[in-house]
Amino acid sequence: MRIAWGLAVCAALLAVTGCDAASSGSSAGDGASTRTSSGRVTLPSNMYAEHPPSPGQCLDTGHAAVVACTEPHDAEVINVGKLTATSMPDETTASTMTMPVCRDHMTDYLGGPDADSTNLVAMPLWPNDEEWRQGQRWLLCTVAEVGMDEKPLTRTGSLEGALRGGDQLRFQTCSVSSPSRDARLQRGRCDAPHLGEALPGVIRLGDSAGPMPSSDAVTKLAQQRCPVILRRYLGGQTQEVLPAWRVPNAESWSRGYTNIVCYAEAIRPVSVRLRNLGPLKLPS
Repeated sequence: MRIAWGLAVCAALLAVTGCDAASSGSSAGDGASTRTSSGRVTLPSNMYAEHPPSPGQCLDTGHAAVVACTEPHDAEVINVGKLTATSMPDETTASTMTMPVCRDHMTDYLGGPDADSTNLVAMPLWPNDEEWRQGQRWLLCTVAEVGMDEKPLTRTGSLEGALRGGDQLRFQTCSVSSPSRDARLQRGRCDAPHLGEALPGVIRLGDSAGPMPSSDAVTKLAQQRCPVILRRYLGGQTQEVLPAWRVPNAESWSRGYTNIVCYAEAIRPVSVRLRNLGPLKLPS
């Protein structure tokens, strides 16, 4: 089994440049899982041989086990399907085939459309080379919470309905890098020094199966909408917090990342959330 979370996270975070996550066609032997240099996990081929996981079940990928969601785990199954490819796809092709599907299911499972402004990401799982030769074509869509190093966190509790009712702030993305200036976003803790905060209310641009809007059209829409979303988040307007945004490139668009994510960007690092700051100055 392959968990291509390295590709998933790269596609989510890179607004203007591509991401070449390392890949490996090898599979682990019986027992513990192994990690590639990109962070992708390769699991034993017999992990789910008799009892494949179902939506709502959780996975401990480090120990190659299906576990109760009340137990420590790093992935949660949100949908089970099948691949339609006639030959074993490479990592990039498989990610393009599976990520849009899994992202759609993630939106439904989480209960809201704002996952791209959080640390929750879709992780497709599909057969490894050996399993493919055996005729296996399953696709597991999972969701995970990633940390500052972009690796899935070990957590407890289910994520089903996690964004229902606008509960985005519990998993909100904060960045130590500049959302407007840095090509790659570096996540950080919201209660530690950071510059950016992803805002609730992502702006959908279309479907990945359709044409990507022009750069000018995307920029114009962001310029119109993000300042409004920022004022709503702040509860006012201040010159010390500016609107910023992250947009998909062609690579991430093909993988289902079709949203503009607006950010609040402070003029200097802060260690508290900016929400409801209003017209006040940044806290010292």
